[in-house]
Amino acid sequence: MSASIEQRVTVLEREVGALKQVVQGPGAERDWRKTFGMSADDPGFEEMIRLGRQAREEAREND
Repeated sequence: MSASIEQRVTVLEREVGALKQVVQGPGAERDWRKTFGMSADDPGFEEMIRLGRQAREEAREND
C-alpha cells in the first residue's frame, strides 16, 4: 500500500460524493406527496400508530 491514509480517504470522499449525486439526482426535490401512502396496509406502521396513541393517552392521564 503505497498511498497514504489521507490520500485514500480523499479518493473515498470523492467517490462517495459522486455516488450521492447519482442517487439523489441533480434535481432531486423533497416532496411529501411522493411518499404519501407508502405505509398503507403495513401492520408495522399500524402498530407504531397504535403505540404512539397509547403513549399520548397515558401521558395525558399522568398530567
